[in-house]
Amino acid sequence: MNRFIVSQNSGIQGPTSTCTDFESLDSRSTIGDYVVFVDESGDANLDPIDPRFPMLNLVFCLIRKDHYIDFVVPQLHQLKIDFFGHADLILHESEMRRQTGAFAILADGDVYSRWMRELLAWIEQTDVAVISACIDKIALTRRYAHPFDPYDLAIRFCLERTRQFLAANNQSQRLTQVIFESRGKRHDRAAGLEFDQILKQANPLGHHLPDFSQFPLDPLFIPKRANLAGHQLCDLLARPLAKWSFNASSHRRPMQIIQPKLIAHKVFPQTGWRRPHRSHKSSYWPGNTRLNPPANSSHAPR
Repeated sequence: MNRFIVSQNSGIQGPTSTCTDFESLDSRSTIGDYVVFVDESGDANLDPIDPRFPMLNLVFCLIRKDHYIDFVVPQLHQLKIDFFGHADLILHESEMRRQTGAFAILADGDVYSRWMRELLAWIEQTDVAVISACIDKIALTRRYAHPFDPYDLAIRFCLERTRQFLAANNQSQRLTQVIFESRGKRHDRAAGLEFDQILKQANPLGHHLPDFSQFPLDPLFIPKRANLAGHQLCDLLARPLAKWSFNASSHRRPMQIIQPKLIAHKVFPQTGWRRPHRSHKSSYWPGNTRLNPPANSSHAPR
């Protein structure tokens, strides 16, 4: 798989990030129009399962690179400067919710209201296609004697819909970078190998095998300190989507903004693909991701 630096533009890489210079592509024309950012809410642990948040929700945000550079990054930087005086702050949904650290200023009700209004406006104005997969870990362990790895399941679901999106947007034979948050060299190396195995169909979990050969995907692992706007966007979306998966009234205002951008949302193993409310305009894709393996499936890892 050919790989290359995302961009020298700090809007994509972030002010402090570094990327390894891999083998260059033969032609700049093979570089795709989109960049994909990935983040999650919750964890993949099955033993023990945290009863307060017994789910893993993985989010893919697909954004055109020109829109990302021209709007997403500068608008977020300006928003941070307006409220915090600088753009080096990294948005964390959990810290915002708890109003800790730099976000302690949000304890002021008026400041909080203005911040949320401006932040939601930025999300609403961002042209992003959102793909989400939520794994119900309690239901997973009840259904399968040898449960699948939740993160592996979620990333497979999201990659399948990513391929579908790229096909619909004329990205065949054009390399698309999928940017994960770095968790350390060992984790990144293992995740990169798993990513490649999924694309090569080395360890199928079902009978439906999507063909990625026409849509080259390049996993990149960028540290949180890079302050990528795309990762922060994913972070802001992941928890509301997770909560909404099991409670349609949860995070009502954020979900009014997120739903029209949601092109696919998988809840597994219970409800399959969930559709947005009919009142929301969305290019939501029908159809199954894969056949849901039965509890005694031979595909379940032993």
